[in-house]
Amino acid sequence: MMEILWENIAVLAGALFGFLYGAPRYLQARKPLYASMIVLGTGCTVLGRLYQCVRVLTGYPLTGRFQVGVLGVLGTFAFFFSSNYGQIDSLVDDGGDAFRRYRMIAWTGPALIAVLYLPTAFGPQTAAEKAVGAIVAFVIAAACYYHVKHLFIPDVDYGVVKCLRRFNAFAILYGILCMLEMTALAYQSTMLLIATGGLMTLVIAVIVPVMDKGVRAWRT
Repeated sequence: MMEILWENIAVLAGALFGFLYGAPRYLQARKPLYASMIVLGTGCTVLGRLYQCVRVLTGYPLTGRFQVGVLGVLGTFAFFFSSNYGQIDSLVDDGGDAFRRYRMIAWTGPALIAVLYLPTAFGPQTAAEKAVGAIVAFVIAAACYYHVKHLFIPDVDYGVVKCLRRFNAFAILYGILCMLEMTALAYQSTMLLIATGGLMTLVIAVIVPVMDKGVRAWRT
């Protein structure tokens, strides 16, 4: 299935563009840790997709069993989760009742990812594949909790969250596309794979530049 190879090459190229854009700017001393984590998350996508390209070229399937390329998705959203959870969320939410409404709204992110996992849960894959898919969905859902929350929660005085809302929106979209790609692979849907792959390439390519624009805005 050459479509799988070309889809992975395209996403690899998009992620590599984002990583090379962000690495010289943020992977150095005295740069915002928040931004560095997002760049490293994009780097995880690069490594995961590179592995999957090599795997397909050497004749090994991407489905039917666990393969290391899955760790690329896990690493990406683990970094996205860590950046929001540790660096930003405490600035805008003190855990009090005043922000309970926004914490409830944030759960729509994980709920959406759970719904998108259902085709995989009830699909034709092996139990092992479904378990791996569930782990991937869990990590994406955890990250999307904060992505959604930071889209709606009121900002602090110096505009940190407002400046990063576009990044959070793109990160949610990328999570949705990852789940749709999972469905496409599960059901061997070429059309869905091509559509999601094309959108994933565009989204992962602009995530770091969008984040960079937001970081520069709140640092000035």
